[in-house]
Amino acid sequence: MSDGSEESTPPDTEGTPAPDDEAPVDGTPAPEPTPEPTEPVEPAGPPEETDGFDGETIALGYLTDQSASLAIVGNSLLTGSQVYWDWVNSEGGIAGMYPVELDVGDTQGSEAKTVQEYQRIKDDVVMFAQVLSTPPVQALLEFLDEDGIIAVPGSLAGQWADEPLLLPAGSSYESEMINLADWYINESDLSSDGDVFCAIRTSDKYGVDTMEGLQFAADRLGFDIAEEQTHARGDTAFTAQITAFDDAGCDVVFGIAVAFEMHSILTEANAQGFEPVWLGALPSYVNLLAAGSPELYANLYVALDTPNFTDNDVPGMANFNERWAEFGSGDPNTFNLSGYFQSIAIRALLEKAVANGDLGREGLQRSEEHTSELQSH
Repeated sequence: MSDGSEESTPPDTEGTPAPDDEAPVDGTPAPEPTPEPTEPVEPAGPPEETDGFDGETIALGYLTDQSASLAIVGNSLLTGSQVYWDWVNSEGGIAGMYPVELDVGDTQGSEAKTVQEYQRIKDDVVMFAQVLSTPPVQALLEFLDEDGIIAVPGSLAGQWADEPLLLPAGSSYESEMINLADWYINESDLSSDGDVFCAIRTSDKYGVDTMEGLQFAADRLGFDIAEEQTHARGDTAFTAQITAFDDAGCDVVFGIAVAFEMHSILTEANAQGFEPVWLGALPSYVNLLAAGSPELYANLYVALDTPNFTDNDVPGMANFNERWAEFGSGDPNTFNLSGYFQSIAIRALLEKAVANGDLGREGLQRSEEHTSELQSH
């Protein structure tokens, strides 16, 4: 990574290799130097006690909405994560030796409450295995940087890939919208010449960033967003927005919202008899809500980054379904699945850190730098 400065080479030496004092004058390559003998590398010993690790149990922090507007998402993600860790613990824990426990803070969907809960439990955990929602993650960045703590965002904003202390797990919202628009135009049998495209988005960072991905797709695929409506996080009344879409003659509406907001949007559209094709970002859908009102969701297509629940030909899904049957209850939803799969990346990081003998904050950072390939365990 460049710091903005550039190194220059004097013109008379540019591109010229340095002379090799040991090369024979006849051009014969110099013999390879004999490597000095090295001591064999000893395997790392067991990790020492540190914040969140008492020598026996590894504690992970979860900052999620358990009681406010995003509780249906937060609790579902947490349940999916717990199922995964229950299975890991049944196998002996990380590296077969160290069970995992979860230390949960209820953020109530608030940035301020997220920071408060972070400060409360940060010294009791090795890392934060989830921080739910884009604005709370943004609010924590300065504190994570100050404390050197790794966190997994429960948000898929594209910029998280550039944050060294964040471990995003999943494709970004921006790429989801690009893929969804491309699928609609180039692969589905739903599109028509002359389609009028519209969009509704939250007015926060999630909405703004995801809209950038959609606008990129529009520019590349050759369509315009004829009508764009916004709403505040937590809104439940959408009469004005649906009326505007109907007046604009929208045939296709991209929904950049969270699940309960999207449910209210679809409810209002149904009440007004407005029936476009709906194309939703991942957070806009949870199958629990759809199951209760299937008629509202008949024309909704969603960008998901996981396979179908019934697709047991995918080894990871077969594992999920088997472990859910043992450690979960009821039918799983899409966010249960997301929480489960996020935990796979966390386990890989913890396994690496244990192998390196260091579960401390700097040790986890070093392990993250060298954790690039994951298996779907």
